[in-house]
Amino acid sequence: MSKIRGRAGESRRVGRFERTRVAGLSRGQDLRVRRLALFFLAGAVCTAASLPPAPASADVAVIVIDGRGFGHGVGMAQDGAERMGRLGANTNQILGQFYPGTALARTSGRVRVVVAGDPHGDAALSFPTGGEVRDAPGGPQSPGFPVTVAPGGAVHVHFDGTTYTVSGPNATAARAAPSLVASRAVAPLALLGPDPTATSTATTTTTTTTLLPAPPTLAPPTTSAPPSTQPTPTVRPTSTTTTSTTTPPGAPAPGAPGTAPTASSTRPLWAVPTGANGAVAVGDGSHRYRGMTEAEGLAPAPPGGATLQLVNQLDVEQYLRGMGEVLDPKWPPASLRVQAVAARTYALRAMAAGGEICADDRCQVYLGQQVEYPAMDKAVSETAGQVLMFARALASTVYSANGGGVSATREEGFGASEAGSDAAYPYLRAAPYPTGDPMPWSVTVGVGDVATRLGYPGQLTGVKVSKAGPSGRALELTLDGSAGPRQLAGVSFARTLGLRSTLFTTRLGSATAAPPPPPPGQESQAPPDQAAAIAAASALALPSAAGGTAGQRPGRVHRRGGGGVSLPLWPGLAVVGALALAAVVAQVTGWPPQLLARSLWQRLRRAEP
Repeated sequence: MSKIRGRAGESRRVGRFERTRVAGLSRGQDLRVRRLALFFLAGAVCTAASLPPAPASADVAVIVIDGRGFGHGVGMAQDGAERMGRLGANTNQILGQFYPGTALARTSGRVRVVVAGDPHGDAALSFPTGGEVRDAPGGPQSPGFPVTVAPGGAVHVHFDGTTYTVSGPNATAARAAPSLVASRAVAPLALLGPDPTATSTATTTTTTTTLLPAPPTLAPPTTSAPPSTQPTPTVRPTSTTTTSTTTPPGAPAPGAPGTAPTASSTRPLWAVPTGANGAVAVGDGSHRYRGMTEAEGLAPAPPGGATLQLVNQLDVEQYLRGMGEVLDPKWPPASLRVQAVAARTYALRAMAAGGEICADDRCQVYLGQQVEYPAMDKAVSETAGQVLMFARALASTVYSANGGGVSATREEGFGASEAGSDAAYPYLRAAPYPTGDPMPWSVTVGVGDVATRLGYPGQLTGVKVSKAGPSGRALELTLDGSAGPRQLAGVSFARTLGLRSTLFTTRLGSATAAPPPPPPGQESQAPPDQAAAIAAASALALPSAAGGTAGQRPGRVHRRGGGGVSLPLWPGLAVVGALALAAVVAQVTGWPPQLLARSLWQRLRRAEP
């Protein structure tokens, strides 16, 4: 038997258990506490009983999507180019693997790249080596132009919808406009030698074109994920840029005192750096661009006001040095040369088609002078002027980060709108290639989330790939459910659910709690003929020209599916109900909550036997 201590130290036995009377309470009060304790427990039990039970495990239907690769998979796969270089393939052999039937030729040209924008018409420009701000790239200037900027100086440019103004403490307006030799016009393409597909015998020029050989015989491509023994080469940075809200040193803030306009014009302004290695820094100064940078106003859009975009115009060879497609100096030299040839051809075809190109993943990632490195500079120099030709035109040299071990057709990578173009681009074919890592991935999404994302009107019961392309990529998916079957293009399905590629399969599964779907996927690289239209709409999706955060330049980031935790509701409601009941009891009896809690605990606690 056990003992308990009473108020006066007395004890009494109660079977094998003991009970304790709370000090300060009479025998009648002690009885009331017992009744309140029973009342409290009964209320808590009723509250819990009135709520639904916790869901059983494995009762949430999910769609499991297993895939490989990252990007559209059309043309060159950067992982394959890197792998083939390590296996000993030369530049022509790698190009022949991914663009068979094309031919090498030489050309030159300039590119115009939309690099920044601001919705309020402001731009901060700094000049590490000094330079000028002009209101025409060449020829006569308006009064006050060119504005000379000292080395290390900065200016502020503003566009109000009709007039451009430039101001800054390091800027000096000119009294007379000098004669300049620069030209805004982009030089047309001029091939050196005849096209490889031309059959005319009237040509007397010696050709510099070389037909690409057949793909080399290499080890069979990896079709499943091997054990990873080496880190995957860095093809693209996980984040191409992070903009700052600070203004570069020396740059006047918009509307700041003492920044009266130095000069103004109704024509777009041009920032021209001094020196062969000169550059113009934009926004917060983290991005520097060679060549000339145009501050170009777009049509006003009330109530936001006029938008100002910055367009970098430079020689294609300088442009290639500042690209962010491959930032790994450990890549084999042949692989870097292939990247240079493909990117040069893409850029010049985009210029021939529309006159401008964007600076992000939708075209080619271009970061500027600050990312240049010797290995890529050498690759650009060794392939200077080299482009790929097909049928008397620049080839459409699209590429992606990882094709999962098999390249795709245009229809597989870009959708049904490109289905008829497969015959016109026979060099963009579905074919296996060597890879060290096909980049397998898996995403699990709740069936309800899939239905919501895809707009299925009924209760969704399943998703299946109903049509696949030559490489095995999903061309069409069928959604089954209470509203009947619904068809959806594979590229739309992948983009809506944020999938890395269309090289995937689907299966129905179950889980205790379905993770939320990943965010919608970013756009992958488009064909170069669409680059100008993308650039025209990209100003506000880029780093702010004024140094703020108008947008963020995306990159080919390997996103992973998100996860989530779902907790049952009833335990929380039961606790809340019990606490509320205890508060009511404390208010009715007038006892302090601490004393009531202590009394209840001691009443209900059982002693050890």
